[in-house]
Amino acid sequence: MGDLTKTSGSHVSSEENGPILKADTSNANSEGEAEGQLDSEVERWFVTVGNTFPPSQLSIIPMLQAAQAALGYLPHEVMQVIARHLLVPPALVEGVASFYAQFRFNKPGRHRITVCTGTACYVRGSGKLIDDIGVNLKIASGETTADGAVSLESVSCFGACALAPVVVLDDKVLRQQTSESMKKVVQEISSDPSEDKPREIHSSPTVRGTGK
Repeated sequence: MGDLTKTSGSHVSSEENGPILKADTSNANSEGEAEGQLDSEVERWFVTVGNTFPPSQLSIIPMLQAAQAALGYLPHEVMQVIARHLLVPPALVEGVASFYAQFRFNKPGRHRITVCTGTACYVRGSGKLIDDIGVNLKIASGETTADGAVSLESVSCFGACALAPVVVLDDKVLRQQTSESMKKVVQEISSDPSEDKPREIHSSPTVRGTGK
């Protein structure tokens, strides 16, 4: 991993055993003190999962991963909560989160379409596939439809090259997809009348890979 860009009052350097995070914690409590009342989902995540992590900078990435697995994304408020728990500046937590492509900062749709763009899938048409899906949904990769029904994203590899091109719909793997087959999928989930339900709070992500 390359060096991270310095953030306010902090820097990250790489050594043999991984990144060593250093930060001036003198203003850790002063930044973002206007916290107001915690969002109920964020509060529930912290009470049930977040506060079980040791208050060490080594917990930054694991806490971010756990929060995203539970909430579906990283709202600004949860990064503030993580910073207060670890006694580090919020800018350090946000800087680490923004460095890694696996983290997302916008609320996902009720359904997530994730297209593999790894080499095996790409040579079998996943590049055109994700473009066509985007046209059908009227969004680009990394965006969510205006009604909150569907999010579209890509991943570097699912490790299922024999099934290329691979698309994952929520947690369901769809093998050897085409623009026509995905058009039918999009029509079905776009008309799904189901409303958002509270997310189950847990700490284990269900899909491997590096989202983009």
